[in-house]
Amino acid sequence: MRAVYPDTAKKMKQTIWRRGLITALTFCFFMSSARGQEADTEKIKALFENAIAAMGGEAFMNARDSISEGQLFVFNDRGESSGLIKFADYTRFPDKSRFEMGNKKNSLEITIFDLEKNEGWIIEGQREPKAATEDDMNGFRAAANHSIDNIFRFRWKEPENKMFYLGLGDGSDVSREMVRLIDSKNDEVIIYFDRNSKLPVKIESYRINARGVRQRITSEYSQWHKFSNVLTPMRIDSYTNGRRSSQHFILRLAYNNNIQDSLFSRPVSKTKR
Repeated sequence: MRAVYPDTAKKMKQTIWRRGLITALTFCFFMSSARGQEADTEKIKALFENAIAAMGGEAFMNARDSISEGQLFVFNDRGESSGLIKFADYTRFPDKSRFEMGNKKNSLEITIFDLEKNEGWIIEGQREPKAATEDDMNGFRAAANHSIDNIFRFRWKEPENKMFYLGLGDGSDVSREMVRLIDSKNDEVIIYFDRNSKLPVKIESYRINARGVRQRITSEYSQWHKFSNVLTPMRIDSYTNGRRSSQHFILRLAYNNNIQDSLFSRPVSKTKR
């Protein structure tokens, strides 16, 4: 049997004590972290449930489609406006859209997307309809994923999506609570909840442009009005890297219009019409 000298025994006791302390501290850290994550999960759930209630509760959740008309302004990199452009939007939640814009009926620019069938078409004035490109489809898919309608009706409860409570914002966002949602494809959105109204007043996302540069896309929602008991933002201001890119002003809107499939179907060729 090997002899243990006093100094060696003392060092062994100190080592055992340190290991025990580290184990205890590690356990406390993980317990504290778990409690923090549980508290954040409850905060996130409350934020979404309160926002849905503020937007109309069951009336919001049961909305199947919407038709809206309004005015659109587009801004270039120098901040110059396109001038007023009329638009009409036909949407069936969560994956069908027909968007018409233009001030003359015979020269409308029309985009049609049906993600359920993975199909899309673009009509530019009197030109023949053309199939949407893969980039067009991906752009609309991202827009659908980042919309208030789909985030609050569907995406926030999808188990494959992860959500993180970020606390209060900075500057003008100091009265807003933030939640980050990341899906299985690493697509990220940040939702800003107003602490007073409980409404989602801003959504921030990211995209890679044609040059491969990552851009921050921000949409701010205001001028809320009620239609069929659904509270809806009538003004949407969009920004790219902090610079205004567009403004939407909705003038008329209706929910649950029983929109027919034909509106989202392949357009008839103008030569065959």
